Amino acid sequence: MTKVLIGTTFLAKFVALNESMMKFKFISFAAASLAVVALGSCTRHAGEPVSRDILFGNATRVDTEGFTFFKTVYAKAVYETELAKHVRLTQASPEAKELAGQVIETYESAIPELVALATDFYVLLPDAKTLAFAVPHHFDVDSLGNFDSAAYIEHVQHEQGAILEQLGRIDRNTSKVLKGYAKEKLPAVKELFASAGGSEDHHAHH
Repeated sequence: MTKVLIGTTFLAKFVALNESMMKFKFISFAAASLAVVALGSCTRHAGEPVSRDILFGNATRVDTEGFTFFKTVYAKAVYETELAKHVRLTQASPEAKELAGQVIETYESAIPELVALATDFYVLLPDAKTLAFAVPHHFDVDSLGNFDSAAYIEHVQHEQGAILEQLGRIDRNTSKVLKGYAKEKLPAVKELFASAGGSEDHHAHH
């Protein structure tokens, strides 16, 4: 009876030891596999234009500041262009329509430029046609066909201030390409900001 008990105990320990070894081997294999995947994601394989972290991991070639610049300025350029086109079809004042024309002139050409530039940095921007557009209710035409031109002009001033802030931040970015683009666009946006009644002092406080 004692021999049977000892034999059973030995067998149980042997089985437990084997199970532990199998678990250890599985964990070691899994860890090694993850290491290979992680290493492979940073590797540029033959025939691939960029590293795999960009191809499969949604990585970009810009920092957070640059990424925010692309997303913010692109969305505003698309929206403000569409809004300006709408304003020119309303009963807005000549001043508001003239400002809307300036908005279109400033941003309509910037939209494809931003898309091309973002593509170079592997930042995906949505198709302009897929972005939602709605006229802010507080200055759309009323039942009498009136349009709140003053509210629109104020809106343009506010949005240019926000875009100027983005251009100012990206001007301090490490990317020479982005810094060059910001400097190129800065004069036109400043002029638009001034046309909407904005001032350098006012912008500095924001």
